[in-house]
Amino acid sequence: MKYDAESDPCDRLATFDIETTHFDPTKGETVAIGVGSHPYGNPASDAEYQTFVRESDDDEDELVKKAFEAIDAIDPDALVSYNGIGFDMDFLYKRSANFDVEVSTPEIHTRGPHVDLFADRKAACGPNDKWPSLEDCLDAYDYPVPKTIWNGAPVDNTRFGEELGPEWLRSVSAGDSVAVAGLRDVLDHYLITDLEANLALYYADRGVSFTPDRLGSEQSFDTL
Repeated sequence: MKYDAESDPCDRLATFDIETTHFDPTKGETVAIGVGSHPYGNPASDAEYQTFVRESDDDEDELVKKAFEAIDAIDPDALVSYNGIGFDMDFLYKRSANFDVEVSTPEIHTRGPHVDLFADRKAACGPNDKWPSLEDCLDAYDYPVPKTIWNGAPVDNTRFGEELGPEWLRSVSAGDSVAVAGLRDVLDHYLITDLEANLALYYADRGVSFTPDRLGSEQSFDTL
């Protein structure tokens, strides 16, 4: 789905994405968070990405704290996400009730602008319209959709929550360094391509040229 957004040039964008074991924060937990930074209008290759992952059974609060601090350190003029207001930030806020330490929300989310690319599209949909996925939106702009293949099948939100996320937590808990190293490559590819997709969609909505660096990439990982 395309969306005609007003141009809002700025100096630097930040983007983020979370991965969880379940969409319901009372049933799942945060496994990984990706954070990206991009100078407005520069080539896609100028983007910088960081991925933060769980390193123990009880460090979800530290994971969120590190990711939020990374966003603040970018000091962006806008934060870009896909369903980041309706899902990501809401999920993390509800999960924070379980944390032993207080985690401050990134300043840019509080003061804005936080550009939720999904929220704009959801608001534009009619009552009988299907809400578009990130992949649907990439297709609408003829952007290639990246694929992360893990143990012979593509990773999506459902498979991450049911298989990849729990496998990561099991491997970390067991101290299996070999499994963790292999799974980290899977997580990094899945997160970073989603982050670039957020940036590509943001620029496409505003008619700003952006030649992707990672979209369309397909990588296969076998960690069995």
